Amino acid sequence: MASRSDDPDARLHLAPRRRPGRIGELHILQLLLLEAVLLGVLASGLFGMPVLIVAALCGVLLLTVVFLRSRGRWWLEKRALARHQRQRAAAAVPVAADAGLDALQRLAPGLSVGTVAMADGTRIGVARDDAGWFAVAAVGGSGPTGDAPAGLPLNVLATALAESGQPGTVLQVVTSTVPAGGPGDDPTAPARESYRQLLAGLDGTPVPAGRATWVAVRLDARALAEAIGDYAVDLGVAPSVVATLARQVGRSLRRCGVAHRLLDAHGLLAAVGRSCGFTPGVPADATPVREEWSAWHCGPLAHRSFWIRRWPPVDRAATMLGWLETLPASLVTVSLTVASNGPGEDLDLRGLVRITGPAELLPQLCGPAVDGVRQAGGELFPLDGEHGPAVYASTPTGGGAG
Repeated sequence: MASRSDDPDARLHLAPRRRPGRIGELHILQLLLLEAVLLGVLASGLFGMPVLIVAALCGVLLLTVVFLRSRGRWWLEKRALARHQRQRAAAAVPVAADAGLDALQRLAPGLSVGTVAMADGTRIGVARDDAGWFAVAAVGGSGPTGDAPAGLPLNVLATALAESGQPGTVLQVVTSTVPAGGPGDDPTAPARESYRQLLAGLDGTPVPAGRATWVAVRLDARALAEAIGDYAVDLGVAPSVVATLARQVGRSLRRCGVAHRLLDAHGLLAAVGRSCGFTPGVPADATPVREEWSAWHCGPLAHRSFWIRRWPPVDRAATMLGWLETLPASLVTVSLTVASNGPGEDLDLRGLVRITGPAELLPQLCGPAVDGVRQAGGELFPLDGEHGPAVYASTPTGGGAG
């Protein structure tokens, strides 16, 4: 959660995104079950000591299962995640005519994409998945290395979100970085390497081998319905609404000095596919994909995703995220998703970090990342059992399908 105030110079306070149906780490159903067990044990005392003892033992056994915790998750929660992972692996994936869409449907089977033609002739790609609609803008940067800026300030996203004025709007900024010297760096490009060394010598900071930044605008179907209180809303106009929102957000970014380009349908698919690690033009069935409990695999590379469970002080957050982009991985992706809780309310902020590298090297890459974030005052929580959805959520999709 990001606190905001009417004072543009006010400091922001970063906190974890609130999870519905929970009080801290406890789910509300756990509390209700605890209350029911206690009442049941007390009531059993009316039927004598033997019944009370049996009821107490059964209650202790039930509560042990419900409140058993391992590696930051409840045992029942882990069982549910494992079941959902098996269901995703067994689900049939539709075959799409477009190679890029075919590849992405292995992460989001309900994904489709179309084009909205604006009055001035601009064509904006709008995608639809199980949770809503989204459009994508590529943030500027066309220098000798082809790099884009290293993310966007949070106040830029907050301003763009406030100016959109549309219930259910979610904004996301995604930065995918190929660190210099990582497994994916190309040592055979001497001109590119010389340019990076020259830039690094100016301020002493490492210059990545490549970087791409996108801003995604999502219209969340559920949040929209809750905001307007009518589930019978005409969803046929949603793509046009998203395209208009993308134009509005684009104007907000331009006023903040952020150069960008709204993507058409082909560019949208290419951006999401690139962030996932799919190779453009390669048929989907030529790239083996599988999801395991601790990683999502695409070809020779493995992706491990983390939720930023605890943020450091805001004056150290940017430094922490910048440091993550220097890890010697094949690809480091940072996703920040911002949504509004209503007028005058704090912004809802979710941060995801995805580290990509050869499967055999992934533990060596993720360990230092977790330790470094902890030293900075933050905490990375591994999304085990959810790495397929987490990959999709950390690409420019506006935070994924749910």
